[in-house]
Amino acid sequence: MLESTTKNEKQSGVFRLIGIDFQYGRLLKAGPKYWSFVAILGTLMAVGVAAWFTYFTHGGSVMGMRDTNPWGLWFVNYMYYVGLAAGGLVVYASVHLFGAEQFKPLARVAVLQAAVLTMLALLGIVSDMEMPWRAVNMLLSPNPTSPFVYTGSAAGLYMVLCFVDLWVLITGYGGHKLAHTMTLIALPAAIYLHTTTAFVLALNKAKELWNSAVMVPIFLTSATASGVAFLIIFAYIAKLVTPQLKFKSSMFRSLATLLATVIIIDQFLLIVEIITVFWPNSAKPGHTVRLIEFITGPYAWTLLPVMILGLTSFALLAGRKYRHVPLVQLVASGLYVVAIYFKRYALMTMGFSRTPLGQPVPMYVPSLVEVLLAVGIAAFGLLFLTIGIKLLPVEVPEDEHDHGPGEHQPALTQSIDAEPETGVAAL
Repeated sequence: MLESTTKNEKQSGVFRLIGIDFQYGRLLKAGPKYWSFVAILGTLMAVGVAAWFTYFTHGGSVMGMRDTNPWGLWFVNYMYYVGLAAGGLVVYASVHLFGAEQFKPLARVAVLQAAVLTMLALLGIVSDMEMPWRAVNMLLSPNPTSPFVYTGSAAGLYMVLCFVDLWVLITGYGGHKLAHTMTLIALPAAIYLHTTTAFVLALNKAKELWNSAVMVPIFLTSATASGVAFLIIFAYIAKLVTPQLKFKSSMFRSLATLLATVIIIDQFLLIVEIITVFWPNSAKPGHTVRLIEFITGPYAWTLLPVMILGLTSFALLAGRKYRHVPLVQLVASGLYVVAIYFKRYALMTMGFSRTPLGQPVPMYVPSLVEVLLAVGIAAFGLLFLTIGIKLLPVEVPEDEHDHGPGEHQPALTQSIDAEPETGVAAL
């Protein structure tokens, strides 16, 4: 009788569904700071919905996009979000394919982050449609020559795979064998997603600065670097918000080392592309005239920060003496997350800075409706993650996936009252 009572006390505040212990007790015990943050995100979401309704009722006239700039903030954010999602896969694949056990405690958080970020990328595409229900036409009658068919379907597939991976990780269903199999599926799916996204730009022969084979590796390195950087920031925040998460400093040091390595590769590819464009024996007028606008011209504010912030981030992480310092890791990661957003913005504007005949066009500036819509989508993602970190058992038990294939391992359920949240953790 006593054992039964103890078990019921431990299970209080837990609701089991599809094999997952949703720990709503943590939400009930969350402090006022947490709910104030949730209320702010909810308000921003409502503003985003109002902006979308304005666009839905008034059409494209309320947007900053025109015939000379048909792709706007929504495409910048699409490229950015699918890139940030790469960080989750790097950690997940490192654990199950390469035996990087130091990343194991972060696996569930990383996959959750990747799933939500991919969802935000898709929401950006849907929100740009004046009639979003017509998105189904892409499935019913796809145009095989359009790169958007491949990158859009890849994003949808990758999002589903991430949520399935998260379910497998939390429930332990299928053991290590199924987790390994899911990684073998998700890894090529992620590479396919980033490759097809790059092809949206690279296959446009009328856009000189896009039409480059190096666009694909640049996308892959930028996605990996920004994804790992964002994951470092997110992991530190999750650690503060959820005391049950036990992240070791060695894990962050390994992530920082990986980030420094990928940053310098990403910067190298960008510099090589710039040198190729301006080298006297290989320079082409169409390329040089356009790229000079991003070096010393009106668009320099979009590209120069990429190299300045990128090299600064690498310098902070290059020295082994300071690489382990949390503040250094957070500053370097934050700088590169910002740098890649500038890079995505610059890539988008590179194709529309001039017409195919070489005539300059007015600079694209997103309208207030576009900005508020983008903020609303970002707020939705943050709200999803904020509640998900509390509601889901994202902490990883020590013996996860130790069972044989096909055996079901219930998710770890901890007492809601085990560790009272105080200070910063009360968020």
